[in-house]
Amino acid sequence: MEGHKHFSHPHTLSFHKSLEGAHLTCTGCNFPCTGTPVYACRKCKFFLHDRCFNLARSLTHPSHPDHPLSLFPSPTYTSGSFVCNSCNKTGSGLCFCCPACEFDLHIPCAYNDLNPKPSSNPNPTPVQIKIKSHPSHPLVKHLQVSIGHSCDVCGTACETNTEVYSCDICDYDSHAGCTNLPETVRREDHEHALTLLYVNPHPVFECDVCRGAISQTNCMYSCASGCNYGIHVMCVDAKVSEKKPMSEMEFQLEMFKLQNKMKVHEMAVDTMLLGTHGLYRNRYYRY
Repeated sequence: MEGHKHFSHPHTLSFHKSLEGAHLTCTGCNFPCTGTPVYACRKCKFFLHDRCFNLARSLTHPSHPDHPLSLFPSPTYTSGSFVCNSCNKTGSGLCFCCPACEFDLHIPCAYNDLNPKPSSNPNPTPVQIKIKSHPSHPLVKHLQVSIGHSCDVCGTACETNTEVYSCDICDYDSHAGCTNLPETVRREDHEHALTLLYVNPHPVFECDVCRGAISQTNCMYSCASGCNYGIHVMCVDAKVSEKKPMSEMEFQLEMFKLQNKMKVHEMAVDTMLLGTHGLYRNRYYRY
């Protein structure tokens, strides 16, 4: 059988028109590849869709027009993972990246953004959804064009020109990728399943992966068996930090900072509601 070489893997790959097997996943895009044309290294359990094998090594993308994006075999960060600037989910396989700007795209996201589905309605009704972490009101989908907003699910910034779901009444925002997080996940470094906590009971909790603080205003994954183990929602696929756990003094200081941040946020929401007599505040969106 003829062998094929790919820059992301040191061994020769064999091509199969259809490769059957349980839970075969493309190493490049992390999508299933059972029953599809695939390049494989069975020894390493390395598989690539035909389309992922033949990806261009460089791409000019409209979401990052200043620099071309290069195809990397793995993330360029020490964590071993990246956060996609399109869907805000983590990834660990092939990625289109601009190292200078720390801009990264999943393979599917890069090409979906290049080929958006045409809309037959020039003025579509804004998409609304309800999520468990904010049951009070529906969230409205929009394109984030203002700065200074953070996702209330994962705690990271809502970058401009990314899809965000928001509740203007409560000043609540969620990345599009954070609206459908899995209820349970697993990590190789912990023996039990981790459950998604929509209501975080801890005033502050130290993430067992990155060693950073998890705010009570954000969701988190916690050990379903009762271990004192919890992580940020964006640390599911990240490598464990070599940083030492926080000392008691550092932990108390982090708690103080997060509690002050929560108070400032609550005051801002109260001021907004009083100032507008219950009406929505003026946020700059593009639907």
